[in-house]
Amino acid sequence: MCGINGFNFQDEKLIKRMMQITKNRGPDFSDYISNKHITLGHDRLSILDLNKRSNQPFRFKELILSFNGEIYNYAELKKELIEIGYKFNTSSDTEVIIYLFDKFGIESFKKLSGIFAISLWDNNKKKLYLIRDIVGVKPLYYFLDNYKKDLVFSSSIRAILQYNEIKKINPSALFYYQNIGRNDSNETFFSGIKKLLPGQLLIQDQNKETEILDFLKFKFSTKNHTDAKTNICEIIRSQFISDVPVSLSLSGGYDSNTIYHTMRNSLEKKNYELYSFYFHDHDKFNIDFKIAERNCKKFGDNLNAVEIKFKDFQDNIEKVTEILEEPISNQSSILNYLMAKNVREKVMFNGDGGDEIFGGYDHYRSAYILSNLSKINIFKKMIKVKFKNKNINRIFFENSKQFFLSFNEGNLMKNKEKYFLNFQELKIGDLELNHTENFNFSNRLNDICYLDIDTKIVNDFLRRNDNIFMNFGIEARVPFLDQKMIENYLFVDERKKFGNLLESKSILKKNFKGDFETVKTKWGLQSPIAKWMKKELQPFLHDILNESYYDNSKNYLNFNNIKSLLKRHKEEYYNPDLIWSLVVFQIFLKKFNL
Repeated sequence: MCGINGFNFQDEKLIKRMMQITKNRGPDFSDYISNKHITLGHDRLSILDLNKRSNQPFRFKELILSFNGEIYNYAELKKELIEIGYKFNTSSDTEVIIYLFDKFGIESFKKLSGIFAISLWDNNKKKLYLIRDIVGVKPLYYFLDNYKKDLVFSSSIRAILQYNEIKKINPSALFYYQNIGRNDSNETFFSGIKKLLPGQLLIQDQNKETEILDFLKFKFSTKNHTDAKTNICEIIRSQFISDVPVSLSLSGGYDSNTIYHTMRNSLEKKNYELYSFYFHDHDKFNIDFKIAERNCKKFGDNLNAVEIKFKDFQDNIEKVTEILEEPISNQSSILNYLMAKNVREKVMFNGDGGDEIFGGYDHYRSAYILSNLSKINIFKKMIKVKFKNKNINRIFFENSKQFFLSFNEGNLMKNKEKYFLNFQELKIGDLELNHTENFNFSNRLNDICYLDIDTKIVNDFLRRNDNIFMNFGIEARVPFLDQKMIENYLFVDERKKFGNLLESKSILKKNFKGDFETVKTKWGLQSPIAKWMKKELQPFLHDILNESYYDNSKNYLNFNNIKSLLKRHKEEYYNPDLIWSLVVFQIFLKKFNL
């Protein structure tokens, strides 16, 4: 809901420059505090308690709080605090966080259910606390100068660059991007600027000694929920807290329609709006839109249509790359941007995470079948030969990480070594993980889904959602990635996720069948960009993927091979995902002068 900035020294000019960068995240109010020990800045997007009494930085006794996000269980926590004597002056979740910390210290963070990046200064102990929600919905970055012991943090990488204009690429981030089109490294693309990982708590004491703890942990359940429909709807409904109207990005799939089902049974029509996008002159790719349109008509709701044309990709990709702050090759970033430009509400829900939690992708079904064959393959320890058929190879896999890498998005991009200079292939030992780093893998399909949540969801889906929508002062909420949803359903028996007929999302289909129409086959988000690359976008591609576009990119890209790639795609449809990955990377280098 906001942008936060800060550092452990006094510099009013710096905090003002940083807050100017994050102003779009919180256009309703801005303020900061600055003294010789601490500087905290806050740009507010007002969603709960719109009154100025809830402006931040928020003070109580010797505590000062600046946080970004929403605490979904703040009402019940507030009730507990009132019972033990706390008196409230606001109706915000901000006041709940600071009172809770006053009573329970850092253990209070474990009581929070929501999406958050929190900075809290204890003036008595001269300690700074930074913590990020367990899933990583809200971003938090930091730079630690080991010589001066300066600590600078922000919701935005670009804001931290106001302190230190780093011009060196982090090789680990580059390695990841070359392989999978996103940065799964624990550091950003800018050497020295790090991500506070989901669930981590950073504490810096009065001597400027810094400690980072893996603090928030999932507690998975494997029990069978006898009334899953009620439970799922309750979790979704818990995220509807808002003092302003909300909106939903609606498709033809089960995830967004389950949210829509809950929304229309929980909120008055005047308090929500529905949006869906369609592609100009490409009906083949508009099945989702048509289903969303029919559902809205059936239930008497208006659907706001967002039209996508080929020019939208070439006209907006440079701005989108700047907003994302790191290269992400997922073409959906353009769709996110156009959706955000059209949304009028301050809150937008989407169905991200439903596929990962409930087994929605086709490759999850394949992984389920192949992993079961692998379990009964008595020859896998004896035969170490690599076969030409990738599915035969997969039944010889011995662990979940092998399956995860085998099905990752990088496999859609062919011959990457021909186009990226100094390319090295990603292997199991290279994986930089967070929650799954020391996890005891035993359930192949669910393990793969967990690895996706720990990597792809955080570093692609959530990154796009937060950066792009918050650029327009819109908070993106993702009910299927609620902590309770993940804990309750991620490790449900795999057989229940596919049923006896190997049907994806069997749990959702069983519980919500008949409540709305959905597409018969869900392929994930599809767009005609590959077709546009063959004709309409060809001049644009040649302009961007050219050594004259940015001189320094010759250190990273093989332009002779790239020219041949563009020609081949024009003739026969070849490697469109890699082409877009190269476009994004080239623009990123120029935008940030790297």
